[in-house]
Amino acid sequence: MSIAKSIYPGNWVAPLSSYQNQPVIALPGRVYYHRVGYVKVTSVGATSFDVIIPSPDKRPDDKPRADITGLVIPQNAYLYHVGLRILDARKDRSKGTARSGLTWSNGADRIKLASAVTVGTTAGAITATTASTPPLDDASLTIAPSGAAGSVFQVITPVLITQSGGLTLKLYLDNGSTGSLAAGAGTLSSTEIDGSFLIAEAAFYTEDGVSDESVFGGLPNPTQSSGA
Repeated sequence: MSIAKSIYPGNWVAPLSSYQNQPVIALPGRVYYHRVGYVKVTSVGATSFDVIIPSPDKRPDDKPRADITGLVIPQNAYLYHVGLRILDARKDRSKGTARSGLTWSNGADRIKLASAVTVGTTAGAITATTASTPPLDDASLTIAPSGAAGSVFQVITPVLITQSGGLTLKLYLDNGSTGSLAAGAGTLSSTEIDGSFLIAEAAFYTEDGVSDESVFGGLPNPTQSSGA
């Protein structure tokens, strides 16, 4: 049996903890998960970046629990949403013009959240063995913060992930090809002193076990026979 908490309309009061792998049971028979982390892009150019699930311990000099590296969709989960949001790099967002600080050196390259650089040609994809958001591109070699939707891919019918070991989602820079996707011809980097940040998320559910007698307060007491 799952140890997840059942919820009902009106009593969901806080986001789920991605760090603690916290789920909810909102529908009988299903355990729902919402995994959220961040990607940090620095001045050091690269073509792939890990997603970080931050530790609840925020003290930089005393951090008993380390950050978790990797946004993982487990095998046998039903995946129905992956999303990517580019954050505004300004410290004071009431001043100046929104910016991300992201830049790359080849105009054909694009960024996406995906299980591999070879996944997600145009509109994104979720299959039994792959997942990707739609790629984001900007011919000027830089990109502004994304709007409310960001780069997302959702499916009406959730897809059962059969990939052995599950899927690990990363931020990838691809070459923009519609035929043979590969790593970008250039690299992705940031012009910000402290780097640029993106938010990555995935939503999926797993099958829950059958309820036991505790849901109705226990079984009726057995009737003892006179010969017992």
